[in-house]
Amino acid sequence: MSTSLIDPFIHPLFARHGVELDLLRLDRIDPLISGNKWFKLLPLLERERSQLPIVSLGGAYSNHLHALARFGQIHQIATLGIVRTDQLETPTLQDCQNWGMELRSVSRELYRELCGVDTSGSHTYFEQLRREMGDFDLLPQGGSTPSAVKACAQIWRHVPQPSRYQRVICGVGTGTTLAGLIAGSPDHMHFDGISALAQVESHVVEIQTQLASQTANARVTWGVEAGAELRFGKVNAELAGVWQRAVQQGLELDPIYTLRALHWLIRQVLSGRLSDQQVLLVHTGGLQGLRGQQGRLSRLASAHCGPIPL
Repeated sequence: MSTSLIDPFIHPLFARHGVELDLLRLDRIDPLISGNKWFKLLPLLERERSQLPIVSLGGAYSNHLHALARFGQIHQIATLGIVRTDQLETPTLQDCQNWGMELRSVSRELYRELCGVDTSGSHTYFEQLRREMGDFDLLPQGGSTPSAVKACAQIWRHVPQPSRYQRVICGVGTGTTLAGLIAGSPDHMHFDGISALAQVESHVVEIQTQLASQTANARVTWGVEAGAELRFGKVNAELAGVWQRAVQQGLELDPIYTLRALHWLIRQVLSGRLSDQQVLLVHTGGLQGLRGQQGRLSRLASAHCGPIPL
């Protein structure tokens, strides 16, 4: 597949500052295996042990588990999701179960432990799971693997003229998508990763580690910036206002990654730190997660008292 997914985003705010903004609409890749997840999961088809079930981890509105469950259904691969909540009735997790994924809930404390385990699954919880269900492949939270980084480098196939952009902006969770974009990028480009966790230092280390296993372009620069100073998954009135204005202009955004990236971009433009550049904003998908936030976003946007620049 080499279809262009580029949409120009025309708005007076950007025009006044000489910024030409294009959106890379990865949310259009597949209606259910959304955005960057489509690329991250592709390497699973090349597993040596392709007959084994896949076990992975995520939250109650996890884009990763949602995409993995659908992927498993399509390719007839058994999947099991370990969820950091006892709330298994969210629309996201109901989809997962409808598509055949088995779910297990664990405490947040145990979940943090399990996320720190490498793909060998050396932990008493996974050892017990193997006694119950037999052998399986463990996929890290968010699908973050070296092969996923390499697959995300293929995102550039959907950008007809990549060298026209001076700057690329992308939301960051595990950093896998950003690392892949960096690894596959043309010369003389700068990348801004916008943290969904407000944990800039840990993201930098993660991305450096991921790039160490790739052949990265030395003439590319990158950094990670703090987005809204909020806990993962949280939104405030200003973010909600930007979300609402974007929707009014025909652009639907997930509240965790791409909304934060657009909000950061707007603040940079208004501060005068970004002008006269051609910018590519990566829409990483995840719109299914709106089902858990849409009502709150609408209420917060209505209550916002300050100006919304978009």
